[in-house]
Amino acid sequence: MDASHLWAKSRMHGEAEHASMLLRHHLADVYDAASKVLDVTADDQLCALGLDAGSYRERFRRCVLLAAAMHDLGKANDHFQGMICGKRNVQQNPQGLRHEWVSVLLLCEKLRDWLLTAVGGKEIDLAIVGWAIGGHHPAYGRESPPRREEPRGEGDRLTVLVDHPEFGECLQVLQDRFEVEGIPRFCGPWVLPLVGPDMIFGRLQKWFVESRQLWKRFTDRDKRLVAAVKVALIAADVAGSALPRRVADETKRASWIQDAFANTPQPGELAAIVSKRLDGGSLRKFQTDVAKAGSSVTFVKAGCGSGKTLAAYQWAAIKYPSKRLYFCYPTTGTATEGFRDYLHNPDANLNYRLFHGRADIDMALIVRDDEKAAEADVVARIESLDAWSTPVVSCTVDTVLGLVQNIRRGIYAWPALAGSAFVFDEIHAYDDKLFGALLRFLQNLPGVPVLLMTASLPNARLVALQNCLKQAHRQPMAEIGGPEELETLARYHREDTPADVPKRVWIEIAAGRKALWVSNTVNRAMGAADSIADLHPAIYHSRFRYCDRVQRHEAVVKAFKAKQSEPVVACTTQVCEMSLDLEGVTLLVTELAPVPALIQRLGRLNRKAKAGCPTCPFIIIDVGDDNLPYSLAELQSAREWLAALPDGPLSQRDLAEAWEQYDAGRKPDFVASAWLDGGPMTTVLELREASPGITVVLQEDMLGVRTGSKKLAEVVLPMPSPPRAMNWREWQTARDIPIARPDVIDYDPLRGASWRK
Repeated sequence: MDASHLWAKSRMHGEAEHASMLLRHHLADVYDAASKVLDVTADDQLCALGLDAGSYRERFRRCVLLAAAMHDLGKANDHFQGMICGKRNVQQNPQGLRHEWVSVLLLCEKLRDWLLTAVGGKEIDLAIVGWAIGGHHPAYGRESPPRREEPRGEGDRLTVLVDHPEFGECLQVLQDRFEVEGIPRFCGPWVLPLVGPDMIFGRLQKWFVESRQLWKRFTDRDKRLVAAVKVALIAADVAGSALPRRVADETKRASWIQDAFANTPQPGELAAIVSKRLDGGSLRKFQTDVAKAGSSVTFVKAGCGSGKTLAAYQWAAIKYPSKRLYFCYPTTGTATEGFRDYLHNPDANLNYRLFHGRADIDMALIVRDDEKAAEADVVARIESLDAWSTPVVSCTVDTVLGLVQNIRRGIYAWPALAGSAFVFDEIHAYDDKLFGALLRFLQNLPGVPVLLMTASLPNARLVALQNCLKQAHRQPMAEIGGPEELETLARYHREDTPADVPKRVWIEIAAGRKALWVSNTVNRAMGAADSIADLHPAIYHSRFRYCDRVQRHEAVVKAFKAKQSEPVVACTTQVCEMSLDLEGVTLLVTELAPVPALIQRLGRLNRKAKAGCPTCPFIIIDVGDDNLPYSLAELQSAREWLAALPDGPLSQRDLAEAWEQYDAGRKPDFVASAWLDGGPMTTVLELREASPGITVVLQEDMLGVRTGSKKLAEVVLPMPSPPRAMNWREWQTARDIPIARPDVIDYDPLRGASWRK
C-alpha cells in the first residue's frame, strides 16, 4: 500500500483498495455510521439502561459522535503505518503503543482545548470520550491502559505524524462535523518516547490515576452513560468498518442501517410460530398466564416437557409482537435445537438466525447446503450486522450476557440488544459466575423486558432475583408455575440399584423399551457402553469433533423418535440434560450428580406420561468419592435430597419442592462487570467459570483445513487436560489451537476421543 498516504485499514486477501481504507475516510465513515445508529437506536440504548432519553439524549449523542470522529486518529503514527504498508514486521518489531492509546494522548495533550466546545464545554464529557476511545478494542488479557517497565523491541520512540497533510484532513473532518473554530497546525511530527523518564506509559498511568479519581465521583446514572457511550462507539466502529466491505455503494450505507434496525417481527409473525407449533391444538392455561404477566421481568418455573418454550413465544407474541426477540439457551446444543424446533422453516421466507460460536457449522448440518453455510461463515463484525437486522434470534446466553463482561459478540450486538425482548431458558444450569452476570444484566438494564425460565431453582437464587427486581425495577417479579396437572403427575419411581446394572438395562431392552444411561465423565460413559456392547448403544458426549457431535446428537434423537416398539439404549454424559429431547425413555440409569443435574436427567424420563399411565423407574449409581467433575459437597447434598424424597411415585413438583425445602443455598453474588464498572479502564472478563481442559485439532484434519475443504470450527476437539508426560505446548498450532500428533489420541466418530495410554 502507498506509504505516502495515512491508512486505517489493510486489504483483505483479494480485496482491491478503496477510499474507506484511508484514515480520513474511515473516520468520516465511522462518524456517519454512529450518527445513523444513534438516529434509530439512541433512545432504546438509554431507556434500556434506565436513563431518561429526554435528559441524556443530546449529551449521549455528542460524546459518541466525537469519539467516533477521532477514535482512530492515533493510527497516524510511524509504527502503525509501517505495519499497514508492510515495512514493519510486528512479530520481530511490534508496535510500541496501540493506536487507541495514541488517540487518547492526542485528545488529552494536543487537541483538548480545541475540542472542548464539541461537548458543550463539559470537562467530564471530554473525559468520557477519552475513556471510550481507549476502550474501543477490548481484548482478554490486554492491559488498559498499557504498562511498560522496559522496552520490548519496539524501539525507543513512536512518532505521531501530526504534520502529515492527511492528518490535517482528519482534523478538517472534526471541524466540519462539530463546527469548532480553527484547525491546530503542527510544524513537525510529535515524538513520543518509549523509554526514559518521560516515557508515554508513565503519562498514561498519570492519566489513569486522575481518571479513576473522577470516576469515583460519578453518579450511578452517569456510570451507565459511560457504559452506553463505550459500546455505542464500538458499534459505530463495527458499522463504519464492515459496511464498506458489505455495501459497496456509499449512498446505500445510511439506509442499510435504518433498514436493519427496522427489521423487527412483522404483525402476526410471532403468533404464527405459536400456531405452527400448536398444529391445531390449544394453549395450556399456564402458557396464557405467562403471556398476560404484568411485570417487566417474569419468572416461570415449570417441569420438563410442560411447554415453557411455547409459553415464551406466546409471551413475546402478545406483549412484544414488534420487538426483536433473543431466545437465550445455556449451550450451543440447546440453542441449535431451539432454532431447529421453532424457527427453522425452509418453506417460509423468514429472516431468523442462529447465533453462537459454531452456528455456521450447525446451519450447514440443519439445511444441508454448503453454499448457505459459506454465506454464514463471515467475520464477527459482519455477523454482528446480521444480528442488527435479525428479528428473532436463537443463541447461547453468552451472546447476550457477554455484554456484561465486554465479550465481543455482546458488545457488537448492543444497539440491537437495547431494543429487544429476552428469554433466558434453563437458568438453573448457570454456574455462579454466569448467574451473577444475569443479576447484573437485570439490575442495570431495567428498561428491557425479560422472561426467565427453569424447571427448578434453589431458593437462594430465587430470592436474589426477587430482591434484584425490587431494587432495580421498583416492582415485584411476576412468578408463574407450570400446569398443575403436569407438575403433580406421577412420572417416576426410584428403583434400588441392582448388583448388575448392565443386566438390568439388557432386560429393559429385551422387553422392547428404551433406556438412557448417564455417566458423569466421558470415560465412564464409554465404559458403560462397553458393558452393554451387544445392545449396540448410541454414545453421545462432548468429546467428539464438533461436526461429529452434531451428527451424533441428531442420530440419538432420531433413534428415540422411532416407533415405540423399537428398543434403543444411549450412553451419554451430562450433555443430555438440556439439549436432548428424547421420547419414550422408560428406564433412566444415572450416576449420582448435583440436584439440578438429577432433576434435568429425570426430565428425560417418561416425557409423554399422561394421567393413569404407569410410572417409569430410575436407578442412581452412587460414585462414592469419585466425585469429578463435581464437588464432594454437591454429591452429599444430592444424597440428602434423595433421602428426603417421598417413597413411591414421584412428580416434577416432588423433585423441585424437596430441593427447595432442603437447599439452604449460598447467596448468589453480583459479579464485577467489565462493561459497567470499568470507567476509564476497559478489560474483558470471563463470563463462565473456567473448566480444565484443552481444545485440539487432529493432525489428520489439518490438510482439509489448510486447503479449505474443512472449517477449523468443524473439526476442533475438546479434550481433558493431557497427561503430564505429554508436552503438548511444543506442538504446532492452527490459529492458536494445538495440533495433536497422530500417536496421542484414539478417535472414533461414533465413540469419541480419549488420550492414548
